[in-house]
Amino acid sequence: MTILIEGFDPDALALARWFTEEGRTVRLASAAAAPENAAALRELGIRVEPDTDLDADPGSAEVAYLDVWTPDVAPRTQRLRAQGTRVSCLGDLLLERWAGPTIGITGTAGKTTATALTATLLRAAGIDPAVSSGARAANLWPTADLLDRADAVETPLLLELTSSHLAFMATSPTIAAVTCFWPDHLELHGSLAAYREAKETIVRHQRPTDRLVLDTTDEAVSSFAALAPGEVVAFSATGPVERGAFVRSGMLTVRWDDAETTVARLADVPLPQAHLTSMLTAVTVALAAGAPPSTLADGLRAARPLPYRAVQVATIGGVPVVDDGLAATPAKTSATLAGYPWQSVILIAGGVGGLGTGAIHAAPEEQPLFEQACDEIARAVRLAVVFGPAAARLEGALSARGVPLRTTATLDEAFELAAAATRAAAASTGGDMSVLLFSPLFPVDLADRERFATLARAGRGATAPD
Repeated sequence: MTILIEGFDPDALALARWFTEEGRTVRLASAAAAPENAAALRELGIRVEPDTDLDADPGSAEVAYLDVWTPDVAPRTQRLRAQGTRVSCLGDLLLERWAGPTIGITGTAGKTTATALTATLLRAAGIDPAVSSGARAANLWPTADLLDRADAVETPLLLELTSSHLAFMATSPTIAAVTCFWPDHLELHGSLAAYREAKETIVRHQRPTDRLVLDTTDEAVSSFAALAPGEVVAFSATGPVERGAFVRSGMLTVRWDDAETTVARLADVPLPQAHLTSMLTAVTVALAAGAPPSTLADGLRAARPLPYRAVQVATIGGVPVVDDGLAATPAKTSATLAGYPWQSVILIAGGVGGLGTGAIHAAPEEQPLFEQACDEIARAVRLAVVFGPAAARLEGALSARGVPLRTTATLDEAFELAAAATRAAAASTGGDMSVLLFSPLFPVDLADRERFATLARAGRGATAPD
């Protein structure tokens, strides 16, 4: 059987070696130049094909393991399916091969925080899950290092799964969770229906003994329950559930095994309130995976915010500098801004305006979310500094709402302008200035995202947080 693996990143190279050791015929192809170790790979029998236009001709293969950034609507994806090639990905392979229980968490937002917190809660209960290492931006996506542990019968596998993974999957985890759902990434999938179909893969192939975790009071995700052949376990931020986790009078509470337990006061959990859905998801998943309710409080006390997710990285003139660089969608920026008072924020936003598959956040279904984010910016922001190709899109919408605005080409220039404005505001407002916030609304180049904290800490007069 011939296997096509797309890309030359570390996971692709490891996957190629892994299949070769199984005696498979492997093609490793990419539009990029050949990797440095191409000669050694070829000595193993791997066909290394650099500078290859897979969209024009993906070649023959029984199975293709595509890169996580490959759109579902890409020509190579469509050509492979049309010729009868099974399109898959590393996450699908891990779920297929894993000998023990598996946990997968998806959602339009909050899935990384929910996955990381689930790992913390399980460890507090004495359950040590296998979690990926080396994924970008502190994500917990499937990585090839987990393949070496696939035979661990007693070890649960814990994965964060995006729609780009799920679109190429035909396997569901034994415990699946959906944090939330709204229109997003439609340029990658072609339509809202296709995006929804990709997300539904997390439950579509479950068995009657499996479990699905979701907010049954959220109309956008509650319909996922109709696909579940097994038990549905609920969480809710608005009131009690029959079995699962909920909030009542500011207390995180669980009902499990015919008993109700008050776990923690939300104000005492060291996570921003914007992460409440992720917190409830993680607590409910941990219960479903065998964590006793009595261990949850210790796990929640050990919780910490992840990088790039509304985390303070410095102060300038006594004003916090908050890195929300993974807020690449309007709804995520809206959620962060909702916690700040009227005109108390200096905002840096912008980034990539489009991909090869089309403009970002331009689908009709996404327009209301973009407009809502701009309304929230008009309420909370005293100055918006926008940068990159997405600046033009933001300029028109924010100018129409009367938001004071500056435009730059790069993130570095945007930071310098925002930092100067922050220092001036801190000196003149008598404490009314709340935050310098980097929350881009659009995808940002990985190097820019990783560099923002460095820029913030190096800014004139900046200090690191305690």
